[in-house]
Amino acid sequence: MPSKHYLSVHAHFYQPPREDPLTNIILDEEGAEPFRNWNERIFAYCYQPNIELGNFSKVSFNIGPTLSNWLEKYHPEALATIVRADQENVARYGAGNAIAQAYHHTILPLANRRDKQTQVRWGIHEFQRIFKRKPQGFWLPETAVDMETLEVLAENEIEFTILAPWQAEENDLDPRKAYQVILPGHRSIKVFFYHSGLSSRVSFDPSATENADQFIHRFVKPEYSQKDENQWLLMASDGELYGHHQSFRDKFLSYLLNGSAAAQNVEFSFPALQLAKQKVFPLIKIKNDTSWSCHHGVQRWRGVCGCTPNGEWKKHLREALELLQAEIDNTFLEVCEGLLPDPWGARDRYIEVLNGSQVFSDWIRRETVVELTDLQIQTLRKLFTVELDSQRMFASCGWFFEDLNRIEPKNNINYAAHAVWLIQQAVGRDVSTNILPDLERSKSWKADITAADLFRQAMKRFASFAPRY
Repeated sequence: MPSKHYLSVHAHFYQPPREDPLTNIILDEEGAEPFRNWNERIFAYCYQPNIELGNFSKVSFNIGPTLSNWLEKYHPEALATIVRADQENVARYGAGNAIAQAYHHTILPLANRRDKQTQVRWGIHEFQRIFKRKPQGFWLPETAVDMETLEVLAENEIEFTILAPWQAEENDLDPRKAYQVILPGHRSIKVFFYHSGLSSRVSFDPSATENADQFIHRFVKPEYSQKDENQWLLMASDGELYGHHQSFRDKFLSYLLNGSAAAQNVEFSFPALQLAKQKVFPLIKIKNDTSWSCHHGVQRWRGVCGCTPNGEWKKHLREALELLQAEIDNTFLEVCEGLLPDPWGARDRYIEVLNGSQVFSDWIRRETVVELTDLQIQTLRKLFTVELDSQRMFASCGWFFEDLNRIEPKNNINYAAHAVWLIQQAVGRDVSTNILPDLERSKSWKADITAADLFRQAMKRFASFAPRY
């Protein structure tokens, strides 16, 4: 029986949290014209066309929960079509092509274990709620990884993740197979390493994706060895590449999936299917604190590196928010003492309130060990919202780009200010004092503005609203 060549195309679909914390809606966003916000613009140019072309049925993909929740609210029919594509693959093959993702796209190696766990558990919970099954795979934001992150995945019954080849300790990595990482506690996790050359071509070489037939013939076929054995390759990119970052690439993807590959005797697959087909998994070690979009480890999200110019502002912003998070968590524990037997477990389960499955007042009464007063319920409601802010203020986009004076850092600072404002309401404490010096040092190099200026602007706006909690 002749050997088969398989190709998996993984598309990482994600949008950061953009909702205004006061109104819980996305305000009009500059640059998104003629649409009101970037989610709507990217939906029109990317998500909707790829749905109409049927691409979600054949790619491997993840949809970040902050995006899937938005789709559920504003374009439920589109999300239903995406979910149906995965369900049809489960029915046909016994495995789906969708995988889960950390909830707020946090750079997990930069988070403590408790926050890693919350991000992973929230992501798994939302995947199960939307796709109606447990996830086998899990996309790490920016594929940023360390051993502790893999431990948390395995503890939560995740079978595999996807990494860049340079995140492996071995130099002679074979991208045609999956590997296994041994973890403490007699656990392990499978790792698929995407093909660097193919992924770079599809992501950064627009001329390579002008013709799907030529792409398969010139770039994909030569990567299979001459051995008479079944082989597969995985290429990975941002899903927004297909129609948003590059015009007409949604159609390129459709041609690739629906004819070009088959004409070259290449079959499409996805990681969960390959997991079932592969019997032996070579052992491998990963490099801690590495990612797919920063060749300086994870430095892009905490300081100066060659990925973006003038990144001095990033260090100060992160240090300010880390100080704030410590204040938030201490306040949370103080308020929960004597009321909740397991505050951090309750935070993990708070996802049931976030997605609307539970009403907070009913949910918190089941979590507590005492009879709560109305005032205690309102205080706890505010503090759990503060914990939500402490998670979304670390969305990776806030540090990805070159300057502070962009919408992404502004959103992160907005969530931080909202947390400070709510703590003032809840317990009458100002937790901003220690963070202001670092916020002052976090300066835009393009505009005359600091993170402290943005923080004060947000606080002034919040103060003008009557409390709604």
